[in-house]
Amino acid sequence: MREVPLSLNSREFLSSVHKEGLRPDAREGYDYRDIKISFGPQWGHAEVLLGRTRVLARVSTAVATPAPSRPNEGALFFNVHLSPLSSSKFSGARSDFSTVVTRLLERTIKETRVIDTECLCIVAGEKVLNLRVDITLLDFAGNVIDACCIAAMTALSHFRRPDFIVNGDEITLFSDKDRDPIPLSVLHVPITCTIGFSGEKILVDPDDEEESVMDGYVSIATNTHHEICYIYLGGGVTLTPALVSKCCEISSLKTQEISAQITKSLDEDSALRRKAGTDRPAAISSLTLQEKLDRLYVEDRTNKRENLAAEDGIENATFGSITIRYIDELDTVDEDGVAALSRPAREPVQSIPNTSQEEESFPGF
Repeated sequence: MREVPLSLNSREFLSSVHKEGLRPDAREGYDYRDIKISFGPQWGHAEVLLGRTRVLARVSTAVATPAPSRPNEGALFFNVHLSPLSSSKFSGARSDFSTVVTRLLERTIKETRVIDTECLCIVAGEKVLNLRVDITLLDFAGNVIDACCIAAMTALSHFRRPDFIVNGDEITLFSDKDRDPIPLSVLHVPITCTIGFSGEKILVDPDDEEESVMDGYVSIATNTHHEICYIYLGGGVTLTPALVSKCCEISSLKTQEISAQITKSLDEDSALRRKAGTDRPAAISSLTLQEKLDRLYVEDRTNKRENLAAEDGIENATFGSITIRYIDELDTVDEDGVAALSRPAREPVQSIPNTSQEEESFPGF
């Protein structure tokens, strides 16, 4: 479906209210829309609602061979998908804007070393854990950059990696039933703040209609230590040094507010999980419809696998160089023997011989 452009009357109306220092949704020029953060039943699943812009972020991990230049560090990858169901602006294919968002996240989070990747090392030069953050735009209503950044940082802060031990030539990854998963080492929290310009007016967190009439925008990533991590200028607007300094101050203040909200949401989720007495919230009534369906699907699939294993008398299954015990331990195993730990394992444990054979954990990167 072709995108419907904004009418001339709507453009004139938006330009006129911006000149008077007003906004159609009654916000001030420096105000964000309401931000709502929710979590799924699994670690590293976060959904962010910025106004009517909805983004889903999911963190997964996989065992891989480290890069020769960094033999004792894991890697962090980002994948941004702008779903055509979110807006007629997106066709579903990888667009230039999705590449811009992906690159901006890499420079903001990956290149500023938000995650201590040395903690992901299993055996130096041979085995590491790689992280992948998949971000999907579900509903589009403007300011995709900030929504994706908030969702990515929230998911990484919420994620727990599996614990492991190395015994000689054998590496053992434990499920969350055997050992508590370990949170990632987050060194700082950068948040992007997108500021649009309509004439001489500043528009923080522009919505989709404001984006269609603004002259340009700047996305500034700052962390809670008031450090500037990255600045991206979009559109044909020219900024003076004084205006850039003012935008950086606005970004720093908004980062403090948003990071505080992320911390509060994480604390509330942790309290809910502790109250339930499990690693996942016990109250199914608090879950969304999709989460209820996902839980029923996983439980049904697990019961079928356990019944099949009991009937056949299967206790161990060997795939390549990986021994999978109790048959329901991993979700997927690729041809090279790399286990994709995309969800918490239900049974212990996987044993991975310590070899130096090269695996490619994320094809296409």
